[in-house]
Amino acid sequence: MGSARKPHVVFVPFPAHGHVAPHTQLARVLHSRGFHVTLVHTQLHYRRLERARGAEAAAAAAAWFDVEVIPDGLSLEAPPTTLEAHLEALERNCLQPFKELLRALANRAGVPPVSCVVADSPMSFASLAARDVGVPDVNFFTASAYGLMGYMQFEELMKRGLVPLKGTGYKNDGSLDAPVDWMPGMKGMRLKDMPTFCHTAEADDALLRIHLHQMRVLAGSRAILINTFHDIEKDVLDALTAILPPIYTVGPLSTIITSLPARGSGDSTYTSSLLEEDKECMAWLDGKEARSVVYVSYGSHAAMSADKIKDFASGLARCGSPYLWVLRPDMAVDVVVGHDGLVVPWCAQEAVLAHPAIGLFVTHCGWNSILESVLAGVPVLGWPMISEQPTNCRQVSTAWNIGAELPHEAGSDEIAALVREMLVGKKGVEARERTLEWKRLAEDASKEGGSSYVNLDKFIEDVLLKGL
Repeated sequence: MGSARKPHVVFVPFPAHGHVAPHTQLARVLHSRGFHVTLVHTQLHYRRLERARGAEAAAAAAAWFDVEVIPDGLSLEAPPTTLEAHLEALERNCLQPFKELLRALANRAGVPPVSCVVADSPMSFASLAARDVGVPDVNFFTASAYGLMGYMQFEELMKRGLVPLKGTGYKNDGSLDAPVDWMPGMKGMRLKDMPTFCHTAEADDALLRIHLHQMRVLAGSRAILINTFHDIEKDVLDALTAILPPIYTVGPLSTIITSLPARGSGDSTYTSSLLEEDKECMAWLDGKEARSVVYVSYGSHAAMSADKIKDFASGLARCGSPYLWVLRPDMAVDVVVGHDGLVVPWCAQEAVLAHPAIGLFVTHCGWNSILESVLAGVPVLGWPMISEQPTNCRQVSTAWNIGAELPHEAGSDEIAALVREMLVGKKGVEARERTLEWKRLAEDASKEGGSSYVNLDKFIEDVLLKGL
């Protein structure tokens, strides 16, 4: 196509590794199809990337697409300390700069006009800005479809009087055990399995209010993309289709991009984490027997108390199996490492999970981690913490049967026992077999002719190319 008619898609991911990664994966796919692509970072995230990885690595995405940075009013020296503060700052400070960027791109020489904005769900300002300047917007929900339905039901929870919760003792008085089995496409749910931002006793809780706003903006988008595949979430996807704009399941994107041509050194850095990956753990795994190692990681942002970290340290040291534990520097406390344990600050998770020595993944149940575990054929033991992680964990043990949940109150003895059961016990063997079935279905969905591959083509034709 000539540059004037070439589709130009602008991606606006939430500034966290688990969000940036799927956005850049989808951006690569569209670039390979001939699209002009721009990736927008917020200033704080880009400065953090520069500080952690160097300016060259921070700009490595330029091997694939244009990179723009918008001011967010946040300081690298005094960044927001809570999710609430970060989200409120983005909504307050980014709307006008993003509008100005869209207008600037419309007049930039050699750059085709913007034909679509793909906005991450937490970046509601990007959708609103696009609508204000007359550009179609698409919402990219980077978590699970089950998680999306959970968020979409927040208003119903309030109408039914389940939220806000009564009293401040709801975490321990059984209130969270209340059934919410009326939710479309989701069976056996309890209030504790819902995204955690509805777990509040405050009627005007900021995070509850923010997520209600995000879902209203999402519902007004031209279309919705989800990094999932139809078979694993078909019931809830059918239910979402009845209440939302057209939904396109396009995942797992990490599998779809494996068929794309390489672009040199940028390939290994364009989705860089803010943490340096350990280089020695793969060699350590090479010396272990097949399916003998427990891999433990709680993602890039999860936080836990020093006492709970020590419970895990004790449980892992006594589980009877070698273990590889990702303990980020900001989480690190003095722990006793077992004689056959290895603790690292960060690692290349997809490569680790794909190693034949890995037999179990102890995870916070973030959606990227669940997909990566399925694609590796590794069962999981879930210890969810925040957002839709409890929702994912519930499906792990009841819908997909690829693992089990580790109770939050579990001490070191229970941790050791559950790790052993899921690694070598009957339940673990059954979960591994089921995980391998989902692995096959995920790979099938991502191949040419598979559901996600076809949906990607439909999305391009129905939404991105329409009107060009």
